[in-house]
Amino acid sequence: MPCEEEGCFVSARRADALVALASAHLAADSDTDRATVVVHAQLEALASRHGGAELEGGGVIHAETARRLLCHGRVKLVIEDQTAQPVRLGRISREPAAWMMRQLRYRDSECRFPGCGARRFTQAHHIMWWEYGGATDLENLLLVCAFHHKLVHEYGWAVRRHQDGAARWFRPDGSSYRPGPGPPGDSIDQGSDLLVAGF
Repeated sequence: MPCEEEGCFVSARRADALVALASAHLAADSDTDRATVVVHAQLEALASRHGGAELEGGGVIHAETARRLLCHGRVKLVIEDQTAQPVRLGRISREPAAWMMRQLRYRDSECRFPGCGARRFTQAHHIMWWEYGGATDLENLLLVCAFHHKLVHEYGWAVRRHQDGAARWFRPDGSSYRPGPGPPGDSIDQGSDLLVAGF
């Protein structure tokens, strides 16, 4: 390239070559999900040149970067209704589609059992179970880890989503589950005199 005779441009050209090789390999990959970068952006942000977009599992990118990715990347269309909610699968399929799982992971980000916070090995749980007529729609799905999924299906726990979107958990006897205090922190140090005194 013109004006790139200096040594500092060599590393940039090597990086470009690595990206080109990786892109060629990913383009030939039969598993499209492994080669997919998901960008969340509002239409207004893409139309104007002032907004931003967000990489799923990553940071914020400029709207121009999002437009460039749309220019030469794989584009998956998600049809939305008037309230910007993705069109539902309903009872067509028990298993959420890959795009719906991405939406669910983006919305919930971790296991929704209070205090769990697990992000790996999470699964989609039908709040109203599929076998009882529950639909495979985002509002009927909740992200849970394998342990808490087992808690619901095998140990009689229940979960409900309220109008505000919050998940409420219930013990097998029907009583509402309220998580206890968090792990000990500074409060132990402040109360250490009381502990020593036996109070």
